[in-house]
Amino acid sequence: MADRGKEDYKNLFRRRLPQYIAACAACMGGFSLGCGIGWSAPCVEVLKEKHEYDTFSTNVIASVFPLGAALGMPVVPFLVDKIGRKWTMMSLVPAFLLGWMFITIGVTTFVLLVMGRLITGACGGMFCVVAPMYSAEISEKEIRGTLGVFFQLLLVIGILYAYCCGYARNIVVISILCGIAPLLFASIMTFMPESPLFYMAKDNEEAAKKSMRFFRGLEYDIDPEISAFKDQIDKSRREKVTFSAFLKKPVLKTMGVAYGLMFAQQFSGINAIIFYCETIFRQTGVDMDPLLQMLIFAVVQVIACAISASLIDQLGRKILMMISCGVMCLCLMALGIFFVLRTNNPDQADRLFWLPLVSACLYILAFCLGAGPIPWAYMGEIFPAKLKGTASSSAACLNWMLAFIVTVSFSSVVDAVGNAAVFFFFAMICLLSVVFVTFCMVETKGKTFADIQREFGTYDVNER
Repeated sequence: MADRGKEDYKNLFRRRLPQYIAACAACMGGFSLGCGIGWSAPCVEVLKEKHEYDTFSTNVIASVFPLGAALGMPVVPFLVDKIGRKWTMMSLVPAFLLGWMFITIGVTTFVLLVMGRLITGACGGMFCVVAPMYSAEISEKEIRGTLGVFFQLLLVIGILYAYCCGYARNIVVISILCGIAPLLFASIMTFMPESPLFYMAKDNEEAAKKSMRFFRGLEYDIDPEISAFKDQIDKSRREKVTFSAFLKKPVLKTMGVAYGLMFAQQFSGINAIIFYCETIFRQTGVDMDPLLQMLIFAVVQVIACAISASLIDQLGRKILMMISCGVMCLCLMALGIFFVLRTNNPDQADRLFWLPLVSACLYILAFCLGAGPIPWAYMGEIFPAKLKGTASSSAACLNWMLAFIVTVSFSSVVDAVGNAAVFFFFAMICLLSVVFVTFCMVETKGKTFADIQREFGTYDVNER
């Protein structure tokens, strides 16, 4: 019986392999985004040491990346509904390459560096919306959570890659190595089909069935899913997408949950820690190579995301978010306490030399277990088809605006109130996030899109 179960699992995995491959291909956009995020940590210090940039300039160079991501959001709803999920992502490749070219040739030119970071940020931010959307639409409900985590997994692998490139201690070399990522994405994604839901929205049922057969296998009965997509599209066409549609209570509730999760993600302090990772580790005074600490930090991210991918469809989104925010709260408290000791009792801090790295690694493990991947994966699941592009883009825009605010203000706030106070503030937000998730988040594990919309009350929102 065990052998038969093992064989059934192998056959099921083999049948679903195209879904895993396509999700990985789309989420290579996350790898490109990770390279852009991870670039800052080693390069900020190099810009200060070798190119004599001051703190204000490096803060701007680091923080315009999330600002660019926010500015790219308004284009997404138009593109995903006009040219599709796949070709929206493919169209970002030339712009991504242009951005990296500006960064590579503009090392000594502040304006070119800022332009390059804005462009790569805009492209990376757009991937945040489109890749999870594509992954959710091509996957079976039993593995939709796992495929949704792939974006965050590839993103943190991209951050790890950028940190490894940081050992070159040369901005041009680091930027060229990071600029390879969009080419790698394009070379894989070219061979993947468009989302079947998009084809149904364009009244191309034959193409939708062909796409679905690629993802489900020739012997799989695709008719129920095609029928469900058809009902979803027919229903969405009867709904008028007006501003008033977003003011209806069920839609406001859904968007409120999405916005709340994005706020929880960014005000956990994640981007401040990643963007200024090397700087933070230098400030601890611990006698260990900051770049090595960064690499350990990044490896933990990858491991945590892999664990999350294996657990999300077993434990569910809600429980992982609660565990994630709770553990992050404790880790940030520990970091805050360490910096208090560093100021008031240096000898005691020296005896706790291991605490910053251990706390940071546990923090990032917890973040990648839930607060990192789940808001993006969740966003691809909860919105009605007709509102998905606009609603997802607005939530992503909020996310990146918050990331910009946290990143651009982090160094200045630390200078004003100290590291300890900042980490205690982030810890308080994580604690409040546990309460928010407990009472407001709807579990989506194992549910169809229609089931999720019924639970949020958005399935028949126009009849209300």
